[in-house]
Amino acid sequence: MKKNDKIYVAGHNGMVGSAICRRLLKDGFKNIVTRNHSELELCDQAQVKAFFETEKPRYVFLAAGKIGGVFANNTYRADFIYENIMIQSNIIHNAFVNEVKKLLFLSSADVYPRNNLRPARENDLLTGSLEPTCEPFAVAKLAGMKMCESYNRQYGTDFIVVTPPNAYGPNQHYDILNAQVLPSLIKKLHEAKTANLKEVVLWGTGSPVRDFLFVDDIADACLFLMENCTGSDYFNIGTGKGCTIAELASTVKKAVGYKGRIVFDRTKPDGVKRKLLDISKITKTGWAAATDLATGIKITYRVFLKELKKKEMRISRICDIKKIEKDISMLNKIKSLSKHISTNIQPATYRNRVVIKPWGYEFLVFKNREVAVWLLYIVKGNATSMHCHPHKKTSLIILSGRAVSTTFSSRNYLQGGDALILEKGVFHFTKVLSDEGAYLLEIETPPRKTDLVRIEDRYGREKSGYEGVEEMETQNLKEYNYFSFDEASKRKNTYESNRFIVSFEVFSADRVFKRFFKIDTNGLYTSCGGRLLDKSGGVLLDTGETQKAEVLSNIKGMHISKNLVLLKTLTKDKY
Repeated sequence: MKKNDKIYVAGHNGMVGSAICRRLLKDGFKNIVTRNHSELELCDQAQVKAFFETEKPRYVFLAAGKIGGVFANNTYRADFIYENIMIQSNIIHNAFVNEVKKLLFLSSADVYPRNNLRPARENDLLTGSLEPTCEPFAVAKLAGMKMCESYNRQYGTDFIVVTPPNAYGPNQHYDILNAQVLPSLIKKLHEAKTANLKEVVLWGTGSPVRDFLFVDDIADACLFLMENCTGSDYFNIGTGKGCTIAELASTVKKAVGYKGRIVFDRTKPDGVKRKLLDISKITKTGWAAATDLATGIKITYRVFLKELKKKEMRISRICDIKKIEKDISMLNKIKSLSKHISTNIQPATYRNRVVIKPWGYEFLVFKNREVAVWLLYIVKGNATSMHCHPHKKTSLIILSGRAVSTTFSSRNYLQGGDALILEKGVFHFTKVLSDEGAYLLEIETPPRKTDLVRIEDRYGREKSGYEGVEEMETQNLKEYNYFSFDEASKRKNTYESNRFIVSFEVFSADRVFKRFFKIDTNGLYTSCGGRLLDKSGGVLLDTGETQKAEVLSNIKGMHISKNLVLLKTLTKDKY
């Protein structure tokens, strides 16, 4: 590769992708192309096709994909096989179509048979059964490997496959859905240390053997193969040394500084007894890992502490979703079929009422002539219907919990402090992933609650309109933690729970705004009436719009033209 070659790193925000980017920059490569998920949905064939046709990268590192630990793999099996197959198929095919010189595909050690007694060699693929808990993920990765091989054979492409063992290092996942064994140990032992626990219990006997490769060494291997090996091939990489889980736990314990005991619960399963890779093939090329396990864990723990400190002031993510042709055609189809959407009798006001939903409940928090703000609570595993609001813009702010919001054009994984801005007419549904459920604010501009069209609903409500009075609770509102605000009541109103804070501030004039408004660097701000302007008169927030606090905190000379109703939301979630 030449220093000015255009290089696309798919998955640059992930652990391996970010390490590859760091290494490329360190080595002087300057023309690195990346895209965030909000900018490029890799599961969308049309978007990936357009990206490759526009950017024409010369080299591609395919490190993107859905990954996770045993719990996530075994629970979200459909997501793992669908998303990984779609991502790699779109990228590999478009790399061929657009004549990419070389592509490197990151696979996983899960592709090898589960009962290999010796370290797995590259030719052991498809010679035995896979580990059942991660089989969909492994099948997807196998498909990617065979796709690279098939394109190489049929079209003469130069697509290389790299299979690492357990990876660890900076920028890895520590949450319960995605954490793998080593980050799980770091998090668990660190929490035990801070809580002064006398012992930590780990599952199994501690005897299973694994290889753990520091992520910077993975990046080093990827660049080495990209620059030095031509011709299609598979390569295992790793340290070539096995480590028991008990030895790993002891090493992590030392790095963390935990003084208590580690106890193994032998009644719990061990998983695969031995999972190692034979790295003799890449060793013959002259490559070797440079980071020993103890050093790598020390580096990882230092980064973990820095990330932990940063996450106390988590930066929010805002996704802006525009309607596409499929949204328009679907709405037109429904209209042409004269689909019956019944309208139950609605109350004169939604105040002091909780609307009972099959997925949880919702209630009105605030309303004026321009905006309505509703609080939604969705129970774990439940989802709203696939629906749209043809005549109003909708914003979803995640107050607490984790959720995935799906539209025809994208799938967005959200957590406390994130927001999704939906143009009118965008079909969408939201499913909750967190065990404790999720709290959301839904902001409607203009406030038309019965503006609703459903096309799919797991609860059988496709032909039903918005819930009527029979589905509304007017008693025992405290059980639902009901709260509401009135624009005319006072200048500032705040509701605080143990999971989030919601506040409204009313500024009747610019002099009031300049006297009382104090910007915070955390959370999200939403205009529920009026405009927030910069010093030159440019609109920072229009009615129904949301912006991150840290963005507004850097702007000088903010003012308002007439009056402003400002909503501020702050999550208390820690990730």
